[in-house]
Amino acid sequence: MNRLRRLVLYAVVACGRLIGRLLPFHNPSGLFFFFPFYHTGGAEKVHADIVNCFTDEQPWVFFTKRSCNRTFWKQFTGAARCFDCGRLLKYSYPISVGILAGLIGRHPAARVFGCNSLFYYLLLPHLPPHVRATDLLHGMGGGAEGFALPVLDLLAERVVIAEGVQDELLAFYRAEGVDRRLDGRIRVIPNRVAVPAVRPHKTADGTLQVLFVGRGSEEKRLHLIGRAARRCAEAGLDVGFTLVGDVAAWLEPGDVPYCRLTGLVVDDGQLAECYRQADLVLITSSREGFPLTLMEGMAQGCVPIATAVGGVPGHIRHLENGWLLPAADDAAVVEALLQAVRILTQDRSLLLRLSSVAFQYATEHFGSERFCAQYRQVIRG
Repeated sequence: MNRLRRLVLYAVVACGRLIGRLLPFHNPSGLFFFFPFYHTGGAEKVHADIVNCFTDEQPWVFFTKRSCNRTFWKQFTGAARCFDCGRLLKYSYPISVGILAGLIGRHPAARVFGCNSLFYYLLLPHLPPHVRATDLLHGMGGGAEGFALPVLDLLAERVVIAEGVQDELLAFYRAEGVDRRLDGRIRVIPNRVAVPAVRPHKTADGTLQVLFVGRGSEEKRLHLIGRAARRCAEAGLDVGFTLVGDVAAWLEPGDVPYCRLTGLVVDDGQLAECYRQADLVLITSSREGFPLTLMEGMAQGCVPIATAVGGVPGHIRHLENGWLLPAADDAAVVEALLQAVRILTQDRSLLLRLSSVAFQYATEHFGSERFCAQYRQVIRG
């Protein structure tokens, strides 16, 4: 039965490939990107940044799943020809794989790049050998590392966003028995953010302002932020918690009154103002690569407070340029966060010192000068 299924699969893909070769469409750039979404999210912003490195070439971008909102749609369409085809790809597999394989394969210098897309990894085995394929892995634990296992030898290079993620990926390779020769194909390219020339002024007096920016999901553990906000209020600490994003459903109802919820903020200027008004930028995730919100916050002089997961410890040094929380059970995270807030509320000189060093670190490591050059090299080869 499995053999029959494979034969049918390849027959359908072959039919689709023929259709793709005959379609009256042509992508002059030869660049094809595959991402799941364009809605709100740090990963989506990074994907838009990557595509914008190729604006002059007008690449083609395929979105393989249905997005919840259109937050980054304009950022993508301003740099590329975009195809929002999540439903189509979902219900037309495997012929859709064949059509795109035929369309891409007829370009003599085709390059494909994908991230977080199962469809992308299903496509790779059906592309001709001359097509250079690369991908991006933001962090471990989201499933993409497993999707890619059957096609690792087809990827010319793999990008990870932090050395900590690289270490986790190599450990995963060893556990899965991956050929060590593929280790050398992993390349670290940090994300980029806009860093002001001068650190935004932080008064470090009055109510200590704690900020979360992001989406609600299980690994973000937003209920811990709500719980910490309530505990701070009960302890009489002069601190305010602001959560930016569609996050209300991820908080315990009893903790909501202790948090200021702004909803989605999609305007870059408004979001930068949120960071400027904050003293601390907070992440309590159980897994991460290196969150964009920490980079954005540090670029605005916020002190990062984050669980020591993924690539976070590679950038955040405890009591040097930020504050690391244990990546342990929920209670330990809340207690450590409560202690951090209590100390920084009382010791404003420490707060200002950490803010200054965090901004300097962002200036030296998160600028965009090398970002595009590195991605052009990886994708073009």
